[in-house]
Amino acid sequence: MNNTLGNIRILLAEDNEVNKLLAKSILQHWGIESKTAHTGYEALALLQQEDFDIVLMDIQMPERNGIEATQDIRSLLDEKKRNVPIIALTANALRGEEKKYLAAGMNDYLTKPFKEKELYEVIQRVLSQQNAFGGRYQSFAATDNFELPPASEKLYDLALVDDLAQGNADFIKSLVEIFIDTIPPTSKEMVEACELKNWEQTGKLAHKLKSTIDTMQIISAKDDIRTIEMNGKNAQQTDTLLYLTKRIDAIIQRTTEQLKEEFSL
Repeated sequence: MNNTLGNIRILLAEDNEVNKLLAKSILQHWGIESKTAHTGYEALALLQQEDFDIVLMDIQMPERNGIEATQDIRSLLDEKKRNVPIIALTANALRGEEKKYLAAGMNDYLTKPFKEKELYEVIQRVLSQQNAFGGRYQSFAATDNFELPPASEKLYDLALVDDLAQGNADFIKSLVEIFIDTIPPTSKEMVEACELKNWEQTGKLAHKLKSTIDTMQIISAKDDIRTIEMNGKNAQQTDTLLYLTKRIDAIIQRTTEQLKEEFSL
């Protein structure tokens, strides 16, 4: 396979000798310069010392795993290094695992063992900013075809609120009324900030919503609101944010309708 990826440098974070040999031999065959880190700590240190165009990050590594190392990278002060594209290398192909990689700030993922063509395609996607996460979420955002829980499913659980209320029904109703009056407008404001590409404000509004989502135990929104907060704050993975903010807004609107029905409001 001919290399049309250009003159790039790749950091390979991988502790498995077989997988490391496979990846390095492919990159050498393409004429791509690479360096290897054996742990998450080594990957972070190398990235701070040198410039790389892509990081191939194994998920399972000693001392500090790939997700933790990615979170460290996304917290760096240097903007270029903080936003380096990161591709997860994982032996875990379970459905839903990719959401963890997205939440950590990764751009794409590749399941091991992989073939030369698969590695080439994932690098090409990331370099063209058409990564798996961004492409998937952009298509949903364009159609508002959200992945939501079934319409019959109750989206909230007031167990924590009941504990706080200690049997005071008026307290519970007052809290629900506050939710209905304040949370949907805040959610709409978050979507609008995202549409304006005001990532910092998007992250701040997600932070504002997070505690209420936790208190009301709106489980289907807990992971996404944290992803929005982190990625908005760091201005990373921004191509996913519109889909995620709209999905949160849809969940909050449905939760509001369910609360109104339960409490006859």
